[in-house]
Amino acid sequence: MPTARDVIQQPRYKVSDANWCSSGERSEEPRLLTVSVSFLVGGVVALLASSLAGKVSNSAWGELSSAGLVLSGLWSVPSTPGRNLSFGPSKAEEVLGELTPQEVRSAAAWFIAQTGASGVRNSSKDCVWLTGPSAVELYIPSKTEALSYMEGRGPKPSRQARITAVGPQGVQEYRLGPLEDGRVVNDAKLEKVAKVPLTKRPTEVGADPDLLMPLVNKTFLSLQTLLLEAFGPIFMQFDGFTGKQGSIVQFMRNHALVPKGSRVDIMKNLWVPPAPQNPEAFWLHEVPIDITINTTSMNPKEWEVIEVTFCSQSYQTAEKLRDDHANGALKICKLRQETGTWDYPQKEAKPSPAEKKVEEHGGVNWGPWSFTITQRPSTGPALLDVRFKGERVLYELSLQDAQAAYAGNRHQQFFYSDASWSMSMLSASLEPGVDCPEGSHYLPATSWYQMQEGGSASTDPTEAFSLTPICVFEWDEDHTIWRHMDNSAPPSVHGNIRKTLVVRFVCTVSNYDYITDVKFREDGEIEVHTRFAGYLEARYYDPEFNAYEVNYSSIVRPGLAGPIHSHAVCFKADIDVAGVRENTLHTVHVGTETVNDLQSKVLVRHDVEHEGIGESTFVADATKPGHWVIVDRAAKSAAGNARGYSISLSTWASKQVLSDSHPFTQAMPWTKYHLAVTKQHDEEYRVNSPYVQYDGYVTDGSAQNLDLFLANREKILDEDLVAWIGIGKEHIPRQEDLPLVSNFGVGFSLQPMNFFEGNVVASPPKK
Repeated sequence: MPTARDVIQQPRYKVSDANWCSSGERSEEPRLLTVSVSFLVGGVVALLASSLAGKVSNSAWGELSSAGLVLSGLWSVPSTPGRNLSFGPSKAEEVLGELTPQEVRSAAAWFIAQTGASGVRNSSKDCVWLTGPSAVELYIPSKTEALSYMEGRGPKPSRQARITAVGPQGVQEYRLGPLEDGRVVNDAKLEKVAKVPLTKRPTEVGADPDLLMPLVNKTFLSLQTLLLEAFGPIFMQFDGFTGKQGSIVQFMRNHALVPKGSRVDIMKNLWVPPAPQNPEAFWLHEVPIDITINTTSMNPKEWEVIEVTFCSQSYQTAEKLRDDHANGALKICKLRQETGTWDYPQKEAKPSPAEKKVEEHGGVNWGPWSFTITQRPSTGPALLDVRFKGERVLYELSLQDAQAAYAGNRHQQFFYSDASWSMSMLSASLEPGVDCPEGSHYLPATSWYQMQEGGSASTDPTEAFSLTPICVFEWDEDHTIWRHMDNSAPPSVHGNIRKTLVVRFVCTVSNYDYITDVKFREDGEIEVHTRFAGYLEARYYDPEFNAYEVNYSSIVRPGLAGPIHSHAVCFKADIDVAGVRENTLHTVHVGTETVNDLQSKVLVRHDVEHEGIGESTFVADATKPGHWVIVDRAAKSAAGNARGYSISLSTWASKQVLSDSHPFTQAMPWTKYHLAVTKQHDEEYRVNSPYVQYDGYVTDGSAQNLDLFLANREKILDEDLVAWIGIGKEHIPRQEDLPLVSNFGVGFSLQPMNFFEGNVVASPPKK
């Protein structure tokens, strides 16, 4: 019978001389059988239960006990069905809707057959594999072509796939198409569109942690005496492990602060409490030993441990750490193995037994609104061709990315680009009664991330499937859209209840949960609100070893630190005022001037002429309240005002607190602004690339970077404009964030600004 040591040294992805090539072993490009080449310029935390989740299924990773859970009643929100809410196919869905599971499987299989690649990182003889959350996604057609078809003026653009693959020469993006009837056609063509350095390749959620495990196991085994003394028999690598005192789970974190041209990962360790506690509580139990590994080479056999940090003491090698322990020169900290009601919630809502209403199509009609819903595998939700009473207000409203940036010293600081992990596919289908009220409608999205026990995932696009991470429901809000008391005798009160359609998207990125609501209101307003939820990514704390932690964290429990960190999200709003693409960014704010020795408020108006940092970028200023408005200067109301839609913050929102030169800011420059406006270009399709987590000092080559968009300083008077809206909060943890964070969030609003002649709910225009 194999020992724990025998089993743990056999990761699912084996490294052998026969299978793995180094960056110098194969220099030619992958073979392409049908290729037309053109050179176009163009966070989640992966968990691995020490590759032994199955071995300890009767202990730490056993069946989840429901003991102690107090179930409350179903969550119920007033729902008002019958307001002509309907779902069906749409032209926007045909050309802009994300690839279906069948399309993803077909495109992946075609690429693999033509190039010799693999769907996952494994022993492909050509060392080419499909990579990351954008491995197979829709190649978005040009806006002009899409609108021409949607408005009945031109042919339907062909559906194409964007393929992202890693090979010996780096990361290569391709365009593959056309796809018809869910499949790649026989005479399809494959074109190269962008190339990215190998060091910036996306994380392989399942494969990379597995490939790191031989180094982790070797390090742990060399430190066995020390680890048992310090932390007890919680390591599966060691003989005699039973799981009675819990176990260890590893998760891999990108190291963003490394020299140019390098790629480095840190394997963090967490204690998993023994049964009957739910193992998800591990997020609050950091074990103070980190292993830092240089993963620059394509060949995992060349990866090497470059630092081991034990109880805040860093060593270049495990051998030096072991020697200091043997010589009595090492300070040993102890692990608090305390669990209970504080680290896992004891009260929760029971899911509804009602059957889900899963809609086949994402085209939505409700009252005055019509739009199409889809979900991108990397960036998440997108609303397309949004119209109010037939007039297009938005070509696209979509989530782009989320940044979580953590405080600390050079070893501790890190950030996640959650779209680099996936703002969609690491999630689960929504639960009626928990995520959405009864009576909601649910919509499918495509995924190829199969979650596995212990938090890892198998990521093979050839096995794409559907999940339902989106729900839609009607809601009578708890206030009126307008209200007034007539000053009569007796007084009489009048008003109208605010009626809203809610489109809810929920994504989980390991310990984080993002809950995004887009609310469509009958007066033409669209409010977007994202709430942040989930577990703290907590740190070990012992004032004898890391007293400095109080500078970076709230001490939320003895031995437990909650580091300050930002939660920021970015949305793309491609606003077309009443379907017109020639728009202008107009700003108006309240200023002051002195007239006859008396100061007065005045309106300061400005049409922004060029895009650029400091010109078409803005941060909300409480001393200069006003509006940012996208207007059609050629369409004037009877009062002489240009029709438009304003962009305003609906909650307090912070921005990036780090300097512009900080690597985290440079990687995701949109965090500097509440609003940035650029001229629309098809090739500027997302606010940043999925490659920003690694080698931040090297340009990724994909050209997806907001500051690059702004650097052109193009004219933006009467042009097709895109608004990039960034909102966030600095999370200063508190004791009430245990066991889970009380959801908090940020939001913005898109409101008609002189778009109508009056309030269309209080006095609807005559037909």
